[in-house]
Amino acid sequence: MHWVDRGSAPPGLKRVRTRYTPRWVDHYRHKRGPKPNDSHWRKFHENLRVVFFSLCAFCEELCKGEVDHFRPKSRFPELVYEWSNWLFSCHDCNHMKGRKGVWTSGGYVDPCAESRAEHPENYFDFDLLSGGILPKKGLSKSRRQKVFRTIGDLDLNAYHHLKKRLNQLALITKLLNLLPGVSETEASEIRTFLDGLCSRQKALSSISRAMVSAILPEAASPS
Repeated sequence: MHWVDRGSAPPGLKRVRTRYTPRWVDHYRHKRGPKPNDSHWRKFHENLRVVFFSLCAFCEELCKGEVDHFRPKSRFPELVYEWSNWLFSCHDCNHMKGRKGVWTSGGYVDPCAESRAEHPENYFDFDLLSGGILPKKGLSKSRRQKVFRTIGDLDLNAYHHLKKRLNQLALITKLLNLLPGVSETEASEIRTFLDGLCSRQKALSSISRAMVSAILPEAASPS
């Protein structure tokens, strides 16, 4: 998981928020009226997809994606139509998070956290042998708990996630092993390709950067 700049709210959202938020607040805060059944956030799916480059905010895999309410609608009805509470998420991650149906005091690691100290890069690391996501060393107890909660509740180390990460690591390892025996021109092409894999616009870029920087630091583009 890496930080994503969500940017400004898209045109038209303010009008939708003003019109439909009150019924959510009435139902969940004041126990008045039926449970709302509107889902106008889906109209802004494309806006989120562009911001996240069609990558799930949590597992970084390419996906069709859904609008995920980072803080759940039932607990935070005021945020149902807030751009700052929306993420682009694959069905698996969105479903796993929603299935828990709870929001503990510590919450989850926020892919779009405003504070630099709260950016995902300050929470997660990788096991480059298994492809597993791990908490960064040196975290406080509360921050480690947040990492484990995020990984566990969203099942980020499920087999299908690990398999994709291992395939990515195998590709990068193969490219890195080619470098010593190729010409300068070919080496430059390989490094350019590695830079592309490390770009935040590409799937699984966080583990790609971790792998490349562990072996070839200058090739791990932060872009």
